[in-house]
Amino acid sequence: MKKLWRSLNGVLGEVDIADTAALTAEDFAKFFTDKVEAVRSSTASTPLYDVPYVSTSTLDEWSPVSTDEVEKFISSALSKTCQLDPAPTWLVKDMGGLLSPFVALLFNKSLATGQFPTEFKKAVVRPLLKKRDLDTSQLKNYRPVSNLPFLSKLLERIVQVRLQAFLDSNNLMPSTQSAYRQFHSTETAVTKVYNDLLLAADNGQVSALCLLDLTAAFDTVDHDLLMLRLERQFGLRGVVLQWFSSYLSGRSFRVVFGGHMSAFVVILCSVPQGSVLGPRLFIMYTADLAEVARAHHVNIHAFADDTQLYVHCRRVDTTSTIARLEGCLADVSLWMSANRLKLNSDKTELLWASSRHSLSLLRNNSLSLQLGDETVAASDHVHILGVTISSDLSLDKHVAKISTSCFFWLRQL
Repeated sequence: MKKLWRSLNGVLGEVDIADTAALTAEDFAKFFTDKVEAVRSSTASTPLYDVPYVSTSTLDEWSPVSTDEVEKFISSALSKTCQLDPAPTWLVKDMGGLLSPFVALLFNKSLATGQFPTEFKKAVVRPLLKKRDLDTSQLKNYRPVSNLPFLSKLLERIVQVRLQAFLDSNNLMPSTQSAYRQFHSTETAVTKVYNDLLLAADNGQVSALCLLDLTAAFDTVDHDLLMLRLERQFGLRGVVLQWFSSYLSGRSFRVVFGGHMSAFVVILCSVPQGSVLGPRLFIMYTADLAEVARAHHVNIHAFADDTQLYVHCRRVDTTSTIARLEGCLADVSLWMSANRLKLNSDKTELLWASSRHSLSLLRNNSLSLQLGDETVAASDHVHILGVTISSDLSLDKHVAKISTSCFFWLRQL
């Protein structure tokens, strides 16, 4: 198998970045930490967001986990092993029937006391190149990929099932968010936005679509604000709230690169990367962003931290629509800053979408968007969750891109 994969990677051009980059594990640990601190510093002058109270049902305690439930989760888990695991995952799965009673005992102790085991709070981070053709010597071209212990993620899955059942039964999940919801996916998110643009074009309208980009979104989540949201907006109380407080606090990571490990770095903010609960906590953290958009009568749809704002109008109303969208973006940026998140204006994109006839009648000087000190010019196409959509709402560029990629790999093979 080693020879097969070595040959296949040679054909596909895969390169071990640790062999080509003159970087160390300590370099990455410092870079990832400094990046988060820089974002936090840039938003420190904005007063913290005042989380409003919402009347809702409450969840005060977790229901205990059974041995059968633990055994089921162990058997269905992926066979991935973290460097911090005392035993390989395949062995734990093979011995699932024998280990389940003891694991259930540990998990029930955690759920009953509201304490997340300290050893589960450590993570191993591996730097991954964002795109294969980027410069391997530049730290900014890497993203941190976090690995957590197997039992840590198993306990999170147990909690996630109970938390999701509570959220679903009380209709607390944000309707404008497609990530980590049953029957929702990137496909349904793209379909929703694309369909709304097509319907507007059929009615003779033009649409302004704005794609927002956040800098290190998951890594800058403020723990105090998140805990206030869980309590005030989602009704988590008692030992359940205490468990999440323990889950978020006292975390650390170390970077593995080139066969070496960095020292442990203490995490003061963020939802855990690579975790089961992290993405869902981020969705809950940003749930009331939709209210900011609605106040300006702007449509919003999101998948995790990928957020799309869009508004429809007649051709003669583009100037007032731009002003409305700019006002919405200003409030969104302020909301982000108050929640210790940072809107990346450099990567924010704008697309005017409609039929070719309607677009030909638009004046070019009305198509740009002012975002703070940055001017966002309109593009002729944008990428939404992996799909390329053109201003005339055709998918020609997307089909051409996929075909090009397919032919490239076929030629490589």
